[in-house]
Amino acid sequence: MEPRAQGTSTPATNHSSHTPHHEGRSVWILTVYGIAGLAMFGVLAYYISAYITQ
Repeated sequence: MEPRAQGTSTPATNHSSHTPHHEGRSVWILTVYGIAGLAMFGVLAYYISAYITQ
């Protein structure tokens, strides 16, 4: 670590610790919808294949 005088800090560390991070929320929502869609498609494909093989 570099020696630093007391009372000084970098503005980037102070600023980033006080700002909320909400910009990634839409990415998580799309990810959840994508996983749910794939799961529903898998269930649908299972029932269709079970119906065809009977």
